[in-house]
Amino acid sequence: MAQLAPIKKNVKISQKIVEQIKEIIFSGGLQPGDRLPKEQDLSEQLNVSRPTLREALTVLEAIGLIEVKPREGSIVKSVVPQSIQEPIQDMIDIDPLKVFQLFEVRKKLDAEGVALAAERASDEEIRAIEERAKILEQMLAEKKSILDPKPGMLYQKTFFDIADATHNSIYAHFMKSIWTLLEGAIPYSRQKLFSVPNISTKLLKQYRQIINCISERKPNQARKAVIKHLDFVEKQLQEVIKPLNINNELEET
Repeated sequence: MAQLAPIKKNVKISQKIVEQIKEIIFSGGLQPGDRLPKEQDLSEQLNVSRPTLREALTVLEAIGLIEVKPREGSIVKSVVPQSIQEPIQDMIDIDPLKVFQLFEVRKKLDAEGVALAAERASDEEIRAIEERAKILEQMLAEKKSILDPKPGMLYQKTFFDIADATHNSIYAHFMKSIWTLLEGAIPYSRQKLFSVPNISTKLLKQYRQIINCISERKPNQARKAVIKHLDFVEKQLQEVIKPLNINNELEET
């Protein structure tokens, strides 16, 4: 939250807080799921009273940018409206095969996103992406799987970094919102993929290829690499999920 600045006293203070936090969210500095600092820390950084800060947080919650949760704090919400998000999550909960329709969407969006990142990423952003990749590779060298929770989160964060590197804040926010749609299906999908031989090694190789293309600033190759990666994951899931689905249907008849 380094972008925040002390509030000048000759304006409506709570509104200025709202404007600052809105600007950070819309510029990509805060993403869906990110937690704002604690009230005390935030009020000190802004140089405002806690009642004034709470007034601003109430406004941000009312306009749908954050959610204030007891004992958890203020969390940035997805820009995807709940009226859209909840039915999609419900569909995946009821029928996990619906996740393949999300794959169709991701192939289009992710492919263009990595191409933009390869064109636009700063040297610092590329170093950050490479550093995250090295940490993940070290985890897997210690006999962990990319499907385990911690490595899986690191994998996800890499794609968040790539989205940020597009320098398109709307795209970045939207892509992170899509991950919230996948939350219900991800544990189920990972559980099924564990049965695929050498799946972690294969996924890591594809992941590294995507990052190499971005680091080498090769947008066309990056686009192809991410489509190849998603095609592979989709195919593996189809092979392990669809037979189970057929068996369930036979049992029900």
